[in-house]
Amino acid sequence: MSLIAESKSPVISASPTVLVVEDETDIRDLIATALQRDLNCRVRAVPSLRQARRILATEPVELLVADIGLPDGDGMSLLKALRSRHPYSQAIIITGKPSMEDAVTAMRYGAADLLAKPFTAETLIEHARRAIRRQQLAAKDEVRIEKLKTAVRRLNESRRMVARKVDLLCNDLVGAYGELAKQLDQVRTQEGFRSLLAAAKDLEQLLCHAMDWMLRQHGYCNIAVWLAGQDQFQLGAYMKHTIAGDPPLIEAMRQGMLRRVIREGFVHLEGEEAAGALTAAENRFLRGQTIVGTHCTYLGESLAVLILYREGARPFTAADAEVIKSIGPIFAVALAAAVRVEGGEHDESDGGLAEPDDGADMPEKPRKRKKTSDADWWKNGEPPPF
Repeated sequence: MSLIAESKSPVISASPTVLVVEDETDIRDLIATALQRDLNCRVRAVPSLRQARRILATEPVELLVADIGLPDGDGMSLLKALRSRHPYSQAIIITGKPSMEDAVTAMRYGAADLLAKPFTAETLIEHARRAIRRQQLAAKDEVRIEKLKTAVRRLNESRRMVARKVDLLCNDLVGAYGELAKQLDQVRTQEGFRSLLAAAKDLEQLLCHAMDWMLRQHGYCNIAVWLAGQDQFQLGAYMKHTIAGDPPLIEAMRQGMLRRVIREGFVHLEGEEAAGALTAAENRFLRGQTIVGTHCTYLGESLAVLILYREGARPFTAADAEVIKSIGPIFAVALAAAVRVEGGEHDESDGGLAEPDDGADMPEKPRKRKKTSDADWWKNGEPPPF
């Protein structure tokens, strides 16, 4: 850093530097001696403007004492250089011919006093002491201002840092609450599915309830429910929306998408990805479809595969896919329970059918079904209730 740049900072010194510019040797020595003796100053005394400008450009100066009439110019011209290099410094102009014009000019350029010759040492010291005091007060004020500015800058930096941390924390909280809300919604969805399946009385009704729930949850679509058999998976139920479950399609899915879902556990395909994942036989029926499939296992045993598909113009969302994926284990547990009931002892009651009295000669009454759940519409051959 240059000396000029350093000199622009406020200077508060116990031994201030005074630059005396006077061409008369006796007066210059008198001023220098008085200042050094009474004010404990470091005095730099020169006889010309050229020497004075060199000192102002390279050294810190707290007080300038300059004569107007110098051999190489007007001492008043030093005021501008002083103010430029040392903005908090003071100046005393001395002259042998004082005038109002000189006084006004001196004040305009920042001189503290205009001192007329001849003057006593006491008068000079009084003016110099007052000027140095003003310089020190101005320098102290500037130091306080700079400290305040620095404190404000640091405070603003801290505030911005805290604001960034608060924003990050808020974003984390929003994300956490969003994730928690998502998980709660998923739990509610899973519990609703679990409760619906628990109300099923047999395997057929279980399949009806499961497909009814999926249609209500995700909208109309084609649904294929594959159940594990002795040797291979068999189609347990099929819900047609736009594509009939004809044998060629079912066989193509058995050799293609069914195996892929079992192998990968879960698939969500649409657009070109779906077309590339399907076999040539499947593409004859399913080109342009959006597909979701999940493998349903219980205690490591493969029990079922759910495959849903519909037109690519109405794709399954990521949320739809997550729901289908989450119900796979629930469906597997319900299916295992239903299979145990089917394979165990059955209640021999007729489930609400009318029975004739023993020995009574009565005509056979028509067998009636009990009222079933709304979810049994598919089983009963009824139109969808939604």
